[in-house]
Amino acid sequence: EQVLESLDSHFLAPSALAPERQDALSARFAALKPPTGNPLGHRVVFRANRAMPANAIALPSGTIILTDDLVRLSANDHELMAVLAHELGHVQARHGMRLILQGSLVGLVTAWFVGDVSSAIAAAPAALLQANYSREFEREADEFARRMLAENALSSQCLADILLRLENASPDKSGVGREAKLTDYLA
Repeated sequence: EQVLESLDSHFLAPSALAPERQDALSARFAALKPPTGNPLGHRVVFRANRAMPANAIALPSGTIILTDDLVRLSANDHELMAVLAHELGHVQARHGMRLILQGSLVGLVTAWFVGDVSSAIAAAPAALLQANYSREFEREADEFARRMLAENALSSQCLADILLRLENASPDKSGVGREAKLTDYLA
């Protein structure tokens, strides 16, 4: 909750999507069966961007932030379900927590000895926004999403389509992002 509050105060704004649209998307995703067979604790929240491009972010708590810009960028709800499944894959594998721990190991060790972990918690929002998941983490989340989509009779092509559209909307500095490579992986 502290991470979400920090993101809200610095990078995000309240969603402009109609509450009915938010509820419909949340309910549709909640109705999907996870590939593990057991429901995974999560909640979907909607926000507008103030300082970032169209995106979805999985917080270690299981909260998945879906931005209004990403909803507008999608061609259909299947693409949004695919993105949410991908983000749920990050939650399931605890990638956010692993990234925070890897990125702030020295700070955590210092905090442990000093007895103040609030500084490590304060750094979490920036670490998650700048998350540059390893290719391994992305493949794990992609595979989870692929299995979840298959479990629900949805094509994995919808994930490739929205990720490629995201890549074209905001390419990284090299001009070649992981999403562009994903098309071959999912095909």
